Amino acid sequence: MIDKRTDVSRRDFLVAGAASLGAMTMTPAFAQQAKGAGPTNGKVLHIIGHSHIDAAWLWPWRDGADTVLTTFRSALNRMNETPDFRFSHSSSAHYRWVERADPDLFAEIQQRVHEGRWEVVGGWPVEPDCNIPATESFVRHSLYGKAYCLRALGVDVKIGFNPDSFGHAAGLPTILKRAGYGYYVFQRPQEHEMKLPLVFWWEGPDGSRILVNRIWHDYDANSDLIRSAATDAFAPGLDHAAFFLGVGDHGGAITKQQIIEILEMRNDPTLPELRFSTLRDFFHAVETSHAFNSLPVIKGELQHHARGCYSANGEGKFLNRRAERWLCEAETISMVGSLHYGRAYPAEQYAEAWWKVLFCQFHDMMAGTSLYSDYQDVRDSVGYACEVAQTSKVESLEAMAKRVDLSSVEESAVFAFNPLPWKRKALLEYNPEHNPSGNAPITHLSAKDGTKIPIQWRPPASMSLWYPRMSAWVELPACGYKVFELSHGPEPAPEPYGEFITVSDSGFGISSLKAQDGTELLSSPLGLVAISDTSDTWAHGIAQFRQEMGRPTLVSSSIVEDGPVTRVTRQRARWQDSEIVLDIAQFAGSDFVELRFVIDWHQHEQMLKLEIPTALANPKVFAKVPGQVLERRTNGEEEPYQDWAAVQGKVGSNDYTVALVNNSTYSYDCLDGLFRTVLIRSAPYARHNPAQVPHNDNNAWQDQGRQERRFWLIAGRGAWQELALDRRAEELQTPVERVMDSAHSGTEAWENSFLEVVPRTVWVLAVKQAEHPQQGTILRIQERSGTATQAALKSAPLGLDHTIELSPWELKTLLVKPSKAGRAEIREVSLLEV
Repeated sequence: MIDKRTDVSRRDFLVAGAASLGAMTMTPAFAQQAKGAGPTNGKVLHIIGHSHIDAAWLWPWRDGADTVLTTFRSALNRMNETPDFRFSHSSSAHYRWVERADPDLFAEIQQRVHEGRWEVVGGWPVEPDCNIPATESFVRHSLYGKAYCLRALGVDVKIGFNPDSFGHAAGLPTILKRAGYGYYVFQRPQEHEMKLPLVFWWEGPDGSRILVNRIWHDYDANSDLIRSAATDAFAPGLDHAAFFLGVGDHGGAITKQQIIEILEMRNDPTLPELRFSTLRDFFHAVETSHAFNSLPVIKGELQHHARGCYSANGEGKFLNRRAERWLCEAETISMVGSLHYGRAYPAEQYAEAWWKVLFCQFHDMMAGTSLYSDYQDVRDSVGYACEVAQTSKVESLEAMAKRVDLSSVEESAVFAFNPLPWKRKALLEYNPEHNPSGNAPITHLSAKDGTKIPIQWRPPASMSLWYPRMSAWVELPACGYKVFELSHGPEPAPEPYGEFITVSDSGFGISSLKAQDGTELLSSPLGLVAISDTSDTWAHGIAQFRQEMGRPTLVSSSIVEDGPVTRVTRQRARWQDSEIVLDIAQFAGSDFVELRFVIDWHQHEQMLKLEIPTALANPKVFAKVPGQVLERRTNGEEEPYQDWAAVQGKVGSNDYTVALVNNSTYSYDCLDGLFRTVLIRSAPYARHNPAQVPHNDNNAWQDQGRQERRFWLIAGRGAWQELALDRRAEELQTPVERVMDSAHSGTEAWENSFLEVVPRTVWVLAVKQAEHPQQGTILRIQERSGTATQAALKSAPLGLDHTIELSPWELKTLLVKPSKAGRAEIREVSLLEV
């Protein structure tokens, strides 16, 4: 996707040069002009032949595939015409398209790669959004994309390449380095958006560094910019610079005319040497230059470009989050089934499901800036991935459940599985028979040791009012199961509800939020605010969304459920043509409150934000981003985040933290202690400045109709690390898995744990079979508090009883091999599992 404010001339050139694209004609005269008088200043401008292809943006992905085929043919034609011309291209999904559709074309590319004239960069399936995907998704981009490039093209890709992505998360250097990358190339944010050197070291939170080139001016520039590049594209102290030449967005490669003009300019002695080159050769020149040892070091994220991309098309972002999480959870459960029960692990199905999800993370699609019709394809693709995950998970769980000895069960039981590798108290909720025998209703759950667990029968999810839902808070082992029998008789005493929140009796939301010691942490009630947003889909040029239109009006508030497990207050509010329903759910014995929004939204060019006005002095805001937790300024600017954000500050002399954990939201702002997160942003699909919303138009608007959002609001005394927010976010988004069961024979006990990882500052990203199954099991962990930590890993099926040293923010991938001696062999490998 281009930014029109800097690329109008290039877009005009695309139209003017379209007639020459894909031409098959050979022009030997090009070769005769290959050498000119040469430069006199000793500088070299590396001409990088490149054609950016948006896989799906203002066109569907199938048109993107067609564009790849014609663009690659054009690039090969230019090579045939000009012996020293070179071409660089990313995106392993593009190469897969060509390999499957045109084997002869692919063979030509393989030959040019072997000659060193076709450079494979990036390697990831696509050039993704670099703020929204989960940390593990970036790992899988590297794992699957680099493996494909090595197998199909014989290339171990070392240069990360995301020129058009709309900002780059702070944890990416750590991920890239662990995946075998040493270099990175990007363009956005551009010069007017963030002051950065053209060449620099980018350092990750764990100290990992990669060498970076920020593209000067444009990733598909025309040759008329060469003279400007001769003076402006060189970093201080360097005699080598990179210039990207080509036609792009909708492909096109490099035109004959562009090459002719480059060859003619080679005769100008006032210009640097104009060398058709590759990024590999450019970086090599930088590394051998005198200025290499004094290159600047940049730490943190590379932001911002188009802040509306953090919230555009909320449905697509939710679907992505769901698919990421379902696949990781299903891999864990399948791994347990494989290790403990000998079930086949569906490795090929998982790999193809990940390819689908990763493709849909292409930057325009993931950012919410593609056509409405593109998101129909997204739903199909991530739906495929979720179906693979769901089917594999359910089959494994059912197979496990049937091995448990339930011969003593009188009526019915439930096999409850916790996929997370730590012990937890979790909400078990499903739809069993309320009175299966017809003689007496179910009143509680019973564990094997006689423990009785309170239950609550909740209203069903259907308007038919049949089959109410049974809810219970149950203690579960780490990455394991526990069976409970559905029992009759006297109800056990419930736990008390905490008194840390007060639901507003005069307005919308929560009027009081207290820490465990009774300290009030809100300065005014939590609520909602509507914001005017007439920006384009990207929100180009917008740093803050603070043009308040008003606040929804409370219509009603009443307690709709109140039992031994949960108490739900339902509030209804109106805003113009839209209705907002908020269920404020409290749970007996818990330290958080759940906010469940169901919003029937019918506004255009507006934003709805959840607002949390904290009472914290000297506030700091911390947010989870890929590979790191960042502290950011509390200046009211819109920022990307993932599973949680927290405001930490003082009340008196003590530190307190108010945190919000989410299941699908990626955009927030914090002005002093006032925290807001986007619930809905109703932008049009794919409207780019300077285009305006047409009169009498029938195109689609984003996030219309029913929208659902879920949050946990958590508060406490101390710093953000004390709240274990990574684990709380996992718990919100990882419900208890269950199998409804009855009496049957078996050999397994009523409770079992397969993997436990402590302490709580260690995050477990993945538990999966190694890509080469005979090698063993992959366990990926990261230190998440910024403090050196010793992780303890225990697993009977794996033979694990090990401790692992982790430095601050260190990301480790461990290969676990079974051993005949009982204790597993464990060693660290790269993210590529080698």
